[in-house]
This record gives sequence, structure tokens and C-alpha cells, in this order.
Amino acid sequence: MIGQRETIAFVFMPLALAAIVFLPAWVYLVMVWAITMLSARELLVLLRRLGQPAPLVPTLVTLGLTLPALWILGLHKAGAVLALVLLVMPAVYLLGHYPIGGAAAAITGATFTALYFLVTGGAMGLMRTSFPNDLGIKVVLIHCLAIWGGDSGAYYLGSAFGKHRLAPHVSPKKSWEGFAGGIALTAFGVWFCRTVFFGELAVGTAVALFVALALLAPVGDLVESVFKRDAGVKDSSDLIPGHGGFLDRTDSLYFAAPFVLALMILLGVSG
Repeated sequence: MIGQRETIAFVFMPLALAAIVFLPAWVYLVMVWAITMLSARELLVLLRRLGQPAPLVPTLVTLGLTLPALWILGLHKAGAVLALVLLVMPAVYLLGHYPIGGAAAAITGATFTALYFLVTGGAMGLMRTSFPNDLGIKVVLIHCLAIWGGDSGAYYLGSAFGKHRLAPHVSPKKSWEGFAGGIALTAFGVWFCRTVFFGELAVGTAVALFVALALLAPVGDLVESVFKRDAGVKDSSDLIPGHGGFLDRTDSLYFAAPFVLALMILLGVSG
């Protein structure tokens, strides 16, 4: 029986893939920007729930302005953008006359949120724009499809056969059986993408990509679970029926993105 989770996936996944493949790069970047902002807001709400009064609007404004700047300036100037945000966030808190009590936690939370999504959301955009011709499209597609496949394998095989807990103190429902299912579907996803549309990808690079995604995607999921577990919530929000929030849906995808970008640049994408 198809549930709410599957219905949402069947509707929105083809739309997302079509936007990546057929629409101009700027449309993809706008999508990433919007999803990044929504995910960052959910993380800030979790931090505030924990008693860390991270300023919501200034943090989102800073992120919203610097993320496009990162894409425009390019990867070679990313360090300057990150350094700017690292220094700006404490000054924003000071000039905003926020309470001194809890200032360290608030500044730390706001700075971490802005930098984390600049690095991860920035990488999601740079994967599309850092490679010539249509290679950027292929890099984004293999990244998304392999991770979505791995997430599905972990969810469904874990639900059906999961008996041995993977990280019971962080995410009690995740199992080693689900982890194995995720690895299998990630391998299939990388193989499928390379066979169908990404023949330029060298075998060694494809293997390295599979290993990176198979390990990093579950770690990204567990990292987000730490925040949710600490805050005492199951999902980051209820904006996506059957899936939770945008932070729930981007945790694996975003966390692995900087590593995939680096791997593709260092190892190359031509056979």
C-alpha cells in the first residue's frame, strides 16, 4: 500500500530531477537556496528549543546573502566568504543588543548554522556550476540518485528486517540491516548512473564515490539525529507530510556534498 511518504516522493522527486536536467543552472541554484534556508531555519529552531537563543533573522539574512555570493565568487574564494561569516556573526549579535546571558551559546549556534549550510548548501550549488558543459548536471544527478537510493534501501530494509541497533542512543530505529541495505542501494545507484548517463566517470572514481556516499550519508543522518534527540523531537518540522522537515530530507544529501565535490575535483570526472 502506498503511503503518504511514497506519494510525496513520487510527486516531487521527478519534478526535482526535471528541474536539474532541463532548466537553467540558476533555477537549480534558487531551489538549493530555498531548501537551504528552510533547513537552516529548522536547525535554528531546534537550537532555540535547547535554550540556545541563536538570533533567527540575522542568521538567516547572513546565510541568505552569502550563499549566492559563494556561488558567484566560486570555489577559489570560498575561504574568504567563510571567514567573513565567522567574524560577522559575533558582531551581529553584539550590535543587535541581544542578551548577554547565553551569548556564548547563541553566537556559537548561529555561527555554526551559517557556516554549516554555507559549506554544505554551497557545495550542492557548486557541484552544478564547477564543471564544464553538462558534467555538473551529471555530478548532481549521481549524488542525489545514489543517496536517495541508499536512504530508501536503509529505510525499507531496516523496517522489514532490522533487529540489531546501529546507534540506539542517537536513533533507536536505525539498524545494521538497514545500513547494509543502504550500502547495497548506494552501490546500485552509482552503477546505474555510470551505466546510463555518466560514462565519463572513471571506474576508480566511481568506486571512491560509492565508498564516500555509503559511509557519509548515514553519518549525516545520524548527525542531525543528535540535534533532534537532544531537543526531544522526532522530526525537525512537519512541513513535508510523511517525511518530516527539510532538515530531515537534506541531512544525508547536504552532509556528503562537500566531500563529493572535493572528490570529483581531485580525481576528475573524465575517463
